[in-house]
Amino acid sequence: MRHSLTGFVLCFLLFASPLGAMAARAETALPTTYVTDWAHLMPAGLYDFIPLEGMSASDWADPDFQQKILDAERKIRPELNEVAVVLPGYMVPLVYEGADVFEFLLVPSAGQCIHVPPPPVNQTIFIKLKEPTRMRTYWEPVIVQGQLSTTGAATEYTDTGYRILVDEVVDFSFDELDIRLSAVEGAAN
Repeated sequence: MRHSLTGFVLCFLLFASPLGAMAARAETALPTTYVTDWAHLMPAGLYDFIPLEGMSASDWADPDFQQKILDAERKIRPELNEVAVVLPGYMVPLVYEGADVFEFLLVPSAGQCIHVPPPPVNQTIFIKLKEPTRMRTYWEPVIVQGQLSTTGAATEYTDTGYRILVDEVVDFSFDELDIRLSAVEGAAN
């Protein structure tokens, strides 16, 4: 069952979600001094084993193909340890009291982590806050700014490939995101 669900989720992530842009084969240099996009968290060529002409039913039924998908989901970019990060995403609260959230998962799309299987490890970030933030619902995106750590976490719901040592969690707006992205990307250049 896990393999067929993994296939469905991967297919959704690659073609229907905002992450679909990552499926493109155009090789661009990924930044190594900052992270401002979910695609930056995935190693280059991560899904190069997927045929250019698309996947067939026999691909999905092939245990080796399924294992490649599972292996790809766990790959991270260790060279990103301790780099500046600004990422928009959605909060999946883990530890909270009332409306105060102390720990949460940051995921790229609304509704992730409320299904099985969970999103890929390289697209799930563990957040532990020094001071709590206000709980957001699954349709309220946030922007998280801080320093990326490639030391993942094991939670009761899923494993993560990364953590963010948080400076700030703010409500999402395109203007706010543009200001923060420009500052981080400008400092890196």
